[in-house]
Amino acid sequence: MRLWRVEEAGRLIRSELAKYLAEAWANCGDENCLARTPFDPALVGVGRWWLGPFTIGNRKMGEIPFFSLPPVLTCPGATEFCYKWCYAVYEITNWRAYVREAASYLLSLREDFPQVVGKYLARLPHRVIRLHVSGDFYDEEYFEKWAEIARQHPDRVFYTYTKSFHVVRGEAPQNLIIHLSADPHNYIKAVETWREIKRGLITYVYTPGQEERDLPAIKYILENTDARILVFLNHVQHAPRLKTALWKWLREALGALSQRIVLDPEEFAGRPQCAECALCWRRGVLF
Repeated sequence: MRLWRVEEAGRLIRSELAKYLAEAWANCGDENCLARTPFDPALVGVGRWWLGPFTIGNRKMGEIPFFSLPPVLTCPGATEFCYKWCYAVYEITNWRAYVREAASYLLSLREDFPQVVGKYLARLPHRVIRLHVSGDFYDEEYFEKWAEIARQHPDRVFYTYTKSFHVVRGEAPQNLIIHLSADPHNYIKAVETWREIKRGLITYVYTPGQEERDLPAIKYILENTDARILVFLNHVQHAPRLKTALWKWLREALGALSQRIVLDPEEFAGRPQCAECALCWRRGVLF
């Protein structure tokens, strides 16, 4: 069952619908043009919550526009943890989102992708853009396209979390903020990569009931880097529920090292949204 979403993403990438949608995005650049296409407005990206390939916000982030790709299929750094727990596999259940992700992937293959994205950014008033609520940097060429977009738009901040450690070692402008995403299967590689690039946070997804597995990984990251650790909560539907006072447990187990840990405020406390928190792109904290 868990592979259905990945298999469906592969089918949609090959579909005529995703192909035509990507072409519509490439040929348009504003709401009026998009509205004249034969597509459902929510699919093509017209309305309060969309603009072309960008979706404007969600429950956790607030009104931060994001650009997403199909999960796992575009994630060369995906681990066993991703297949079992990825929220984009289990919790995104909107067929329009599936098609839009596939079309976004096809759009990203174009040589003029930075120029196409630039047309939509000119219509978005938001300063902060999130990359890859679903999906990841699938190769160096795609990573460089986003680096070029960031260079062309120094007034914007682009941020993302990635497991494509071998891809993001390239040069990136200061306003493309990259956080390394660690889990029980890749945290040593995450440490090695952070020590090489020395930028951003290292994130870790805590699974309730897995303290004996997660504590050594978090401790290893803290002992072997100077990074701040942003801990997310594994909240997919089939994950165990949180029953412990995690912050108290971390302080008791890690002592002074725990001072570099931040628990995601929305996932652990229900507030604030990312748009209000701003930890992941705040000047003076990260760059």
